[in-house]
Amino acid sequence: MAKNLFSDASVANQFNQYNDVLEQVLGYHYVIAAFESDQANKILDYGCGPGKVSFRLANQWSSDIIAVDESAKMIEIANDQRAHEHIEYRIVENDNLNFIADNSIDGAMACYVFINNESEQRILQIMSEIHRVLRPKSRFLILDTNPNTTGVPFSTFQNGEKGKKYGYGEPRIEKLHVDQNNDLILHDFNWPNSMYENNLRKAGFRNINVRYPKLNDLTAEERIKLEKTYQYNNWSNEQAQSPFILYQAIKDGSI
Repeated sequence: MAKNLFSDASVANQFNQYNDVLEQVLGYHYVIAAFESDQANKILDYGCGPGKVSFRLANQWSSDIIAVDESAKMIEIANDQRAHEHIEYRIVENDNLNFIADNSIDGAMACYVFINNESEQRILQIMSEIHRVLRPKSRFLILDTNPNTTGVPFSTFQNGEKGKKYGYGEPRIEKLHVDQNNDLILHDFNWPNSMYENNLRKAGFRNINVRYPKLNDLTAEERIKLEKTYQYNNWSNEQAQSPFILYQAIKDGSI
């Protein structure tokens, strides 16, 4: 198994400092809204990192959240900075959720997890384990960078080189703009839509669909509100092009 880059304390701390306004506005917002509409009582956040998404969800909706990550440093940051009575942070080992019973979770999310994984077999293993713990008819949401806009410079990050065509699972360099002077360099992998869809089906999921959120989808009123909330309006290509993909898949069947 490849070493997790986020196990390095300096990388984990830089990642925690990154302004994820773009991810929040065009990603996490839709994930949280989906769980609220389901009135999901127990949610799994797989690959929770420093706990930003779980913490936002816990403050907006009274769900119990199991937030897991393989990086002990990320879990340490989450416990130190984003402790919440409705969140249980745990280290996951070997992608095994053996501390969670079958058919016991009302919804699951994996945000920017699969792009950081070089093994398609491991991705399938994670998807299958998430499928196991979900209740029937519950949804699994995947948020990742959009493989169809690789190389496009967005306001807070750029994934891949401009003009370069990446092959299936090929390594890419992602640059997160942490501040005006420094970028956090991450190493991820180019997974096309077919990888997500094929492996979700193999894991047992059905009713798979994808959306591509962009700023121009918002109304003028919504945009003014978010710019005021986040004190940010330095937008770039995300106005007309989607930086992220958001997959939703459903676990069919009954217990």
